[in-house]
Amino acid sequence: MKIINKAICAVFAASILMACSENVNDWPVEQGYDRLYRTTHFELEEMQPTAVTLKFNGISDATKYIFEFSLGDSMKFSNIVRTEEVMADTLTPYSEGKVIVQNEYKKLFEDLNGTTLYSVRVKGVNEQTGTESGWFGLSFKTPAEQIFTGAVPGIIDASVNWESDKTATTIKLGSVAKGDTTWISTSTLTDTQKRNGEASFSGLNPGTNYVAQIFNGEFIRGTYGFTTLGSATGQTIDVQPGDNIGELLAAATDETVTLVFTGGQDYDIGSVSVPANIKNLYFSGTLVNGTRAHLHIPSFGLQGPVEDLHFQYVEVDAVGSFWMVLGGVNAFNRLFITGSIFRHLNNCIVRAYGDVEIEGIYVNNSWLDHVSTGGWGVFNIAGNTKMHYLSITNTTITDVADQLMDIRVELDQLTLEKITFCNYEVGLPKLILAQKKPKEALVSSCIFAGDNNGQKINHGWGDYSAWLDFSGSYITSDLVENNRPFVNITHLDMTSEELFVDPRHGDFHVKDDVQFRGKGKVGDPRWW
Repeated sequence: MKIINKAICAVFAASILMACSENVNDWPVEQGYDRLYRTTHFELEEMQPTAVTLKFNGISDATKYIFEFSLGDSMKFSNIVRTEEVMADTLTPYSEGKVIVQNEYKKLFEDLNGTTLYSVRVKGVNEQTGTESGWFGLSFKTPAEQIFTGAVPGIIDASVNWESDKTATTIKLGSVAKGDTTWISTSTLTDTQKRNGEASFSGLNPGTNYVAQIFNGEFIRGTYGFTTLGSATGQTIDVQPGDNIGELLAAATDETVTLVFTGGQDYDIGSVSVPANIKNLYFSGTLVNGTRAHLHIPSFGLQGPVEDLHFQYVEVDAVGSFWMVLGGVNAFNRLFITGSIFRHLNNCIVRAYGDVEIEGIYVNNSWLDHVSTGGWGVFNIAGNTKMHYLSITNTTITDVADQLMDIRVELDQLTLEKITFCNYEVGLPKLILAQKKPKEALVSSCIFAGDNNGQKINHGWGDYSAWLDFSGSYITSDLVENNRPFVNITHLDMTSEELFVDPRHGDFHVKDDVQFRGKGKVGDPRWW
């Protein structure tokens, strides 16, 4: 019995020694579970039409991360269209934790398609051991892309432009009526169209809403709406240099008339007096090699009430004083200045007084140059006039004096949006004269520049700081404010000549080497 007990003790002692000399937790791992832990967090940080920024936490022992993008299947990952590997040692955490799983990383992925549903997933891999983590996925839809830069409408034709460095294959055209689109044509882009970033359409109808879409394969890269010039109804008259406008209008067979002027030609029209038989009038210009028709009109009068008055893609050289004076029944309801240039007016484009009711004045995609140089403001609305809307958008304004507007009535809404303003030759002491506060006022995405002929500038004739706010707009350092500054405007530390290519000669493109946060976002879009 003693011998047996000694043997048992020896075996027990040996087992203790073995336990002390080996790692008892070094158990074999079943192959299906020998892997890395997946990331603890994966989300969409920022999304653009053709790019996304993904945010994720690190994975312990991962030497690289694999991202897979699947198209249009909402997390099924049955249509993988893109796989990218990102080496762990190339990532820099934007937020660093005590351990790698607490590190937060951001990764930008570009060259995606707009208006497209994607699923994306990520996993970590250790290249030395061959172990991998599980996948972590999410789904997103990119917003619509816009590579169109603009459109130039004609009466029965139009051209659209896009960024020529963007890949595109086809273009579609549709007409829009009552919110519904009827697709008219689909065409393959030629090499010349791709190189120039421009396509033209013919056989269109006047005064009609159209929409163009551009594609790369099946993916939409842009959508752009435009309206052809003139009226969809009424009479269209092709005007020749030397024609008497008064006689043409008096002989018109319809109360709606479209006068068509040819780009590049000079029309010495003289003073215009619109007869009472005309209720809707369009001065519409066709562009020829990018050049507008030049209309020399020293003054413009109305013999009766007009519903809509349009100036479309023409250059009006007035060389006069008060251009259009409204009073009594001799007035328009709505004035539209679209794609046009108005030059050389000593006083107002429009002066309204007396018992006149106007829905609105709308200036868009135009250029006002050397207007109100003799005072009164570009638009002067006073007396018993009732006016609801005054809107100036996507427009360049140069060398305007006295004030941009003299408004002595209560407007429903005043809008100044995406304007490039620059004065060198004349001084503007105040931007706005308003005797009554508008019910609503919006100033957005404008650039105010130039040395203002050495004169300081006020935001208004009085203190309008309670309702006139310039947030999101910019002012150059050479435009010096007076004692009523532009409220909440962003002050640039550069002059207009440091910001723009050649502002003294009318080139307001931002210089390529200038760092400007508003580039491509503020000011008249024609300079983007």
